[in-house]
Parts: sequence; structure tokens; C-alpha cells
Amino acid sequence: MTTIERSLSPDQSVGAWVTADYRLAALFERNGIDFCCGGDKPLSQACAEHGVDLETLLAETRQITATANGGEQYDQWTLDFLADYIVNQFHNPGRQIMPQIADYAATVAAVHGAAHPETVAIAELWPHVQGDMGMHTQREELLVFPYIKRLARSQEEGVAPKPLATGTLADLIETLEAEHDATGDALAEIARLSGGYAPPADACTTYRTLYALLAQFDAATKKHVHLENNILFPKAIRLEKALLAAQPA
Repeated sequence: MTTIERSLSPDQSVGAWVTADYRLAALFERNGIDFCCGGDKPLSQACAEHGVDLETLLAETRQITATANGGEQYDQWTLDFLADYIVNQFHNPGRQIMPQIADYAATVAAVHGAAHPETVAIAELWPHVQGDMGMHTQREELLVFPYIKRLARSQEEGVAPKPLATGTLADLIETLEAEHDATGDALAEIARLSGGYAPPADACTTYRTLYALLAQFDAATKKHVHLENNILFPKAIRLEKALLAAQPA
């Protein structure tokens, strides 16, 4: 039995398994199991819903996790460090790649749309993804992440945190997770339209570049959402509750 099996069971969430070893994300994705937006489902339930044999999947997890995990243990990082990591590794690169995808999508749709109408649908979907992600990351950077950092500092200093002006962190995160779901649905539709980002035989260089960038963005977004939904947000909510509960009545 591997270390991960000793600490986890099929009744625990898919997100918990990927948090323990991110190498499992690729395995779950190959089997159609959502580890980011749907990461709160028990692994056994996710397997049942997707017609995946649980014992076969567990055997594959043992093969993957048999060697020491050389990846980052994101759940061991401090909340403020993880928030900065998400901004630097996902928000900032996303701001660079999204306009590039928009330009390529428009060009490909104009040139190849008659023969490949799916490219027109992708070009029409993309501005919604880009706009929603832009507003979403801005809300995180201007409001949610600074508050999470204040919580981390309050814990270190042993002082009560300054509360949000309205509501709780859980209220804000509920909205953010709904936005994650909407973006995930849009990217899933783009993946379906593109046949899993597989360019056709007659695709030009621009066409192939578009699908490569979309695949890159999709993979990065799934990891981005996993780090927030399954690690950063739950830990921050628990910390806020603990700090507020510790305040004198």
C-alpha cells in the first residue's frame, strides 16, 4: 500500500487525491473525472458516474504514486504564499495568452470557418471566457486575496482580523466557485468543438497554434481552479472561522 492510499480512501474527494499528488490529475482527466470544479465529489462516486472501474483506477494510482512525488506540496504552503503563486503562475500568464488566443481564433474563423464551422463557434465563445476570466481574476486580486493575506497575518500576529465590509469570505468564495464552474463549462464546450484540441489535416500553422494555446490555457485553468477550490479557499474559510471564533464575546 502506497503512502497516498494509507492517508486517503475512495470515499474522500477527488480533489483530496489530486491535492495529495498532483500527478493523479492527468489520470483522472483521461477517465473523464473532473478534479477541479467537481473536485468535491468522492472518488468512488465520480468513478460510478463516469463508468470507471474503481479497482482498476486505484491500481493505476498505485503505479503513479509508487515513486516519491517530486512535485510541489501545495497544501503545505502558507495561504499568502499560495495566493501569490496563483497570481504569478496563472493570472499574469493568462492576461498575456488570452488576447493572443482571441486574435488567432478570429483569424482562423475568418479563413477556415466555411470548411470548419466549429472554429466560428470557438471564436464566438472565446470573448465570453476572456471577459469573465478578466473580471474574476481582478476580483480575486483586489478583494479576496488581500483579505486572505490579512487572515494569514492575523494568525501570525495573534490578533483579530479586520472583517470584510459585507458578508464573509465563504460568501465571496461561493460566487468565485460559480464563476469557475461557468468557465469550466465554456472550456469544455471549446474542447468538444475542437475534438480535444486536435487540428484537422488541412490546418495551417495559425490553426495549429490556436489549438495548442487553447490546450495550454485549458490545462493551466484546471490546475488554477484546483489550487483555489480544493486548497486555498477551504483553508482560508477554516482560518477565518477559527480566528473569528477566538475573538472575545
